Amino acid sequence: MYSHLSMNCLDCGYKEPYSLISITCPHCGSQWREAIYNYPSDWEELPKLWAKRPFNLWRYRELLPLSSEESAYPSISLGEGGTPLIHAANLGAMLGCRHLYIKDERQGPTASFKDRQGAVAITALKEAGINEAVLASTGNVAISYSAYAVRAGVKLWAFLTSMVPPEKMREVALYGTQVVKVTGSYDQAKQVAAEFAHQRGLYLERGARSLPSVESMKTIAYEVAEQITAHFDPPEAKAGGQFTPPWRAPIGISNPLAAALAPWGYRKDSSSCSRWA
Repeated sequence: MYSHLSMNCLDCGYKEPYSLISITCPHCGSQWREAIYNYPSDWEELPKLWAKRPFNLWRYRELLPLSSEESAYPSISLGEGGTPLIHAANLGAMLGCRHLYIKDERQGPTASFKDRQGAVAITALKEAGINEAVLASTGNVAISYSAYAVRAGVKLWAFLTSMVPPEKMREVALYGTQVVKVTGSYDQAKQVAAEFAHQRGLYLERGARSLPSVESMKTIAYEVAEQITAHFDPPEAKAGGQFTPPWRAPIGISNPLAAALAPWGYRKDSSSCSRWA
């Protein structure tokens, strides 16, 4: 199923076939791995294929740690990805940056960029035959995962810190997720969630140590590259309303600190992105 994908340990360099349930490196025990895509020569033609697809997250499905079968995704999709890139002309003028753009991830199904993470992670669970999972959250992750979990028929346990606003807790619960309130810090909530998952033999969502979570974020980078190209290139460069390489790339990206998973996701994929940039 995953012949195009393997994973490499970031600590010792050990390489092995990709598996969602392989939590630690068998060589050194590290939980930090990165996805390695084995690109066939004809993958240079992928952007031409993408140009024929809807402008959403699944447009780039060959570059996600999932099955390559197209039919696997529509049933779980809630319309994630394909968010607008807005030219912030007035703000840019104030800051002395004419070409300033804002990627509006509020347009996701649950109004958060975490919808990308939830969509890919829950799809990965279904592919692995996992129907019950545990996570710790400060709010947005639990909401997004809950929306996709109920869509996919996955039972979810969400351990939320006592600092999470009541309205967010209610939103998580409305999706049918089992909410456990932890009086303590986020780190303590993660520890309690990990112990609970271990005791019950359940899958634990590990955030930045989970390849589906990290890889989902690079779709932001691909979308931005296409959207910037669409803005700067002349109309005659269009192919059916979408653009094919060469794509343009931003000089720099500013990201909220709370969203550190996003820049980690699209930074680490710069090598493959350069194939079409």
